[in-house]
Amino acid sequence: MKRISTYSLVLAFFMGFGFTAMQPVFSQETVDLWAAAATGDLDAVNQRLAAGADVNAKAPSIGLTPLMVASLAGQTEAAELLLEKGADPDIKNNEGNTTLHMAAFFGHVEIVEALAAAEADLKSVNVRSETALDTVKGEWDDGLERLYLGIGEALGLDIDLEKIKTARPEIAALLAKKSGQSGEAEAEAEVQATGFTGSYFKNGEIHVNEYGTPEGEPLTSGHQDFKPSWSKTDDMLVFFRRLVHHPVTVNWITQICIINVDGTGFHAITDGTHTDFNQTWTRDGSNTPIWNRKNPQRGSFIVMQSAVGTEPGEEIALTDKSYHNWAYTCLIDGRILVQCAHPELGWGYFLMTPNPGGEPTYEKLDCELATTGLLDRVSISPSEDKVCFEYQTGRRPYKDTGRTLYIADFSADDLSITNAVPFANEEGANRWFAYPRWTKDESAIVYHASPSLYLYTLEDGSTQKVSMGEGDYRYPHMEATPK
Repeated sequence: MKRISTYSLVLAFFMGFGFTAMQPVFSQETVDLWAAAATGDLDAVNQRLAAGADVNAKAPSIGLTPLMVASLAGQTEAAELLLEKGADPDIKNNEGNTTLHMAAFFGHVEIVEALAAAEADLKSVNVRSETALDTVKGEWDDGLERLYLGIGEALGLDIDLEKIKTARPEIAALLAKKSGQSGEAEAEAEVQATGFTGSYFKNGEIHVNEYGTPEGEPLTSGHQDFKPSWSKTDDMLVFFRRLVHHPVTVNWITQICIINVDGTGFHAITDGTHTDFNQTWTRDGSNTPIWNRKNPQRGSFIVMQSAVGTEPGEEIALTDKSYHNWAYTCLIDGRILVQCAHPELGWGYFLMTPNPGGEPTYEKLDCELATTGLLDRVSISPSEDKVCFEYQTGRRPYKDTGRTLYIADFSADDLSITNAVPFANEEGANRWFAYPRWTKDESAIVYHASPSLYLYTLEDGSTQKVSMGEGDYRYPHMEATPK
């Protein structure tokens, strides 16, 4: 399960015990039914239902039913009683998780058995296209253990690691057998080595590894480190470290950091008081890191630049604070592909030529898809003849799930993105397909489709899973190939 889904799920559980907080949302009868379910008070459950409480009542804000509360709390008898009284096991919370997702993830074997016996939909998926089986399959590892411990520490919950560790394979086997996915689970585990080395995020840690092989120790740990981008000189990664979390991503407080690919040489180049995102490198061999910084006065973004080995505070702004710029990827000639709300040229995608200390110049790109929607997480190929990106129809509201990944022709001379062809999630499934990045030889594109990483091969159009183990894999990148 992805960390964000897990935290949403656990937060909902925590709030289920926060009855004072729930008072404004529910009638007294419903609040008492939730309390009874959470504590396993069967007499109170029967009393509230007899008084007319809705067995499937759900909070608008967190989307939990009494059955979900009983299942999260491990109250087997209460869950069984609610099922007998007509509780629907297939109702979803705001993250798309059913009661089965919750009971499985927290290792409540008897409740999972009761839900399966009640014919709960074993193949129901949440907003990230995870079934209940997806939340428990895979080997136990240190990253997963830290995830559970982090949940307990953050929310003051007593997480029984040994119980969960023992229950996960039992639940996975039960769900796989009942859903007929035993063969599928075995086939998915047969991830093949690809010969491509890259960097990626797993459970908040940065890894460098050959895709399709088991990872070793992470380069970073003990923090939440995001989006490693590999320098063209093949020796460094630039990433951002989240220092202050917020439910709204653009309100995070972050720090731009650099580390050598061998794990040495870590240093921060910003002071950790800003919202800094989407870092990458220039492609001219100078190893110049660039990124986007939120302007707190306007809420828009500014393109920033610094250098390896500099001290925080020495970074400079490449764009004007008075209008929005968001840098995606760089060209060998020094231009940067940006999304910009230019005061004279209007909104669109541009090749921006930096002019430190002065006004940059902008050349608008012609792209038909950009007239009907949003191109995001754009990456130009090493030869600069192709481009890959995420696409969503319409620019508002901004959303992560349901996007389609595209490849298109790119011309820096003609200022055009043309002949766009989808290669992942053409059907628009409500799942997070994101961060497509080129291999150095341009033969393939790595991307994440939560909670795993995949490799798309251009020659034959094939796709293979290239992440292994249990965890939240994101933000893949290829060796010596700045996005």
